[in-house]
Amino acid sequence: MNALLAVAFFAQTVASTPRGVVVAHDGVVELQGKWKSESVSTPGVIALGETKTAVLDEIHDRVAIVDLANGQTTFAKTQATPIAAAFAGNDLLVLDRDAHVIEKIGGSSIQVAQDPELLSVAGNHAYVYSRIGGVLQEIGLEPFALLRTIRIPPFASAMQCDARNAYLIYPRDGQLRVVDLAKMQLAGQFGVGSAPTDVAITGDPTALTATRLAIPDPLVKRVWLVEGRQSSLQAFARGFLRGMLGVGLFRGKMTQFPTGVDRVIASGPRWLAFDSSTGTLYNVTKDETNILARGLGPHSFALTPEGVAYWQNGTLVAQKLD
Repeated sequence: MNALLAVAFFAQTVASTPRGVVVAHDGVVELQGKWKSESVSTPGVIALGETKTAVLDEIHDRVAIVDLANGQTTFAKTQATPIAAAFAGNDLLVLDRDAHVIEKIGGSSIQVAQDPELLSVAGNHAYVYSRIGGVLQEIGLEPFALLRTIRIPPFASAMQCDARNAYLIYPRDGQLRVVDLAKMQLAGQFGVGSAPTDVAITGDPTALTATRLAIPDPLVKRVWLVEGRQSSLQAFARGFLRGMLGVGLFRGKMTQFPTGVDRVIASGPRWLAFDSSTGTLYNVTKDETNILARGLGPHSFALTPEGVAYWQNGTLVAQKLD
């Protein structure tokens, strides 16, 4: 009974779209000040497309697909336990954990390894990581087909992909492991803190730095800021340019928090940190961290172009951030 009450209490999801902030709650989905439509009863993850958004209900194996222009909603049945989703153009991809499939809603499905948990879309491919076997699988989008499969260490907790690499976090041994997506093979690993739990891309490669990553470590109450993978030639060129400009070498940094943050939410160079155990959301600036809200649900907040929006006590709260 307590578990069911917890699901009901946290059954609200917030997402920032090109048309404004969308909230799914209490069986409806609404774009604040514009439209309100019927939705799923226990909203989980929201997937964002350019013209549509999709709200998963992993309890009832359903998805609500909403037109952002007018709120028109269509419902689709998924296979067992939809836990992740992403749009690829106009196609909605849903990862169903207990069915061990990735499906294209309204189309076909592909069997994947046992216990699929993490989904990322990069270019013309989707990548699915399954925890128990440590299986990373590459899915072609057109045509929709399984292309390549490799085995890497099991029990990663988070994955992000850029154009060249997949970055996977391993709390058990404190490692960030990198997969070269062109070769589809492990390309390196390095230690990050004590028990990192998540990874977010906070900046694309530039002339001075490689891909920038934020990695929370709740055990030591820190978020580590590091560079992603780069070739020796790229590292040399960036180091040379930094020397010419007098800015010195990039060094890993960290941000300290009063509680054990375990998630990072990023949009470009801006990012927030979240402590799931207390529902505490933090804003991070160059000089300090400050608490935005407490007691939030796991999906009840989002970065917006102006700042942050979160659902609290039945109300959508919007804050501007520097």
